[in-house]
Amino acid sequence: MTNPSDHQQAYPSRQLAAKIAAGDFTEDQAQMAAARRLDDLIDKLCWHQSQNWVKKILRPSQPVMGLYFYGGVGRGKTMLMDMFVNSLPHHKTAPTVWRLHFHDFMVLAQDNIHAARQADDDDPIEAAAQMLAARGQVICFDEMEVRDIADAMILARLFSSLLARGITVVATSNRHADDLYKDGLHRDRFLPFIELLKSRCDMVELGAGIDWRSTVLASIPTWYHPLNAATKTALDVAFRHVTDDKVVTSETIRVAGRDITIEKVAGDIGYASFASFCDAPLAARDYLAIAGRFAGVVLAEIPQFTESDEHLARRFMWLIDALYDRGRFLVASAATDIDDLYAGHQWQFEFDRTASRLGEMVARGQTTGS
Repeated sequence: MTNPSDHQQAYPSRQLAAKIAAGDFTEDQAQMAAARRLDDLIDKLCWHQSQNWVKKILRPSQPVMGLYFYGGVGRGKTMLMDMFVNSLPHHKTAPTVWRLHFHDFMVLAQDNIHAARQADDDDPIEAAAQMLAARGQVICFDEMEVRDIADAMILARLFSSLLARGITVVATSNRHADDLYKDGLHRDRFLPFIELLKSRCDMVELGAGIDWRSTVLASIPTWYHPLNAATKTALDVAFRHVTDDKVVTSETIRVAGRDITIEKVAGDIGYASFASFCDAPLAARDYLAIAGRFAGVVLAEIPQFTESDEHLARRFMWLIDALYDRGRFLVASAATDIDDLYAGHQWQFEFDRTASRLGEMVARGQTTGS
């Protein structure tokens, strides 16, 4: 049987308290309350797992109620999720945790449904749910957000099947569950999913407080120019700063069967070169997917746009629109300051808006250059 004392040292509340004591964070009552809710969930999950033998002689117990954290950007939701995942014990009697971004989950779900259809399965969604449920008893979603009608239509059935298998869901979102897919097409068909989610997850608000990421952004430059060795080094330092030195990996986002590879990913921050994002055959929907995945983007080596590369300017405008509309931040290195970035003619009027949006997005920090 799992003993809660085995993992108490790693409770999210204790991890958070240690960071506060070390001066890494300012005390935030809402964050600490949320961390304690996660402490309680860990105890329930470990106790629930220890009762598996009872199920063989008695009836199955009720699945463990999950948690749905919602609040503004920079309130520490991803940080708390990291602490929760790290807190779960990993020996054989512990619950298995599966953690991914919600966008990636939906891509995987759609791929599994497609594979089941290709195999002529009688119920492709049920088959997909079975495959997904096999990955872990606890599923953690970052940034739950529903914007696509296709996703909205399959979620209720998919989640009904997952939850029927005893899966516990822990999710983060910028909005309350009642506001998911707000104003979406045929939203009435999506409402049963919202009620199902609320019946199996307690809603926990991370209310107004200190936006730690805004504090970090305010302390560093966010627009580096011109392009040289010094700005490259400075941009790398900025990336480590805004990601709090999290582990860096690469990641691929799939959009309509096309793969977009992000060179460096740490938590909910992506680092990419301008060429990989804009000197590639990407469209507006691809940039929406990027903005849906990341809370912020560090973008390297933006050129000055001239008549010879108007197509690059167009894609850059799409990228900035997607990031701006989702409230994402940008840290970038560029050939010039923002006012001189566009020297072409075709998009002069439209790029004025892009420059204005760029100015707002980097306003929390400072520009630096010679």
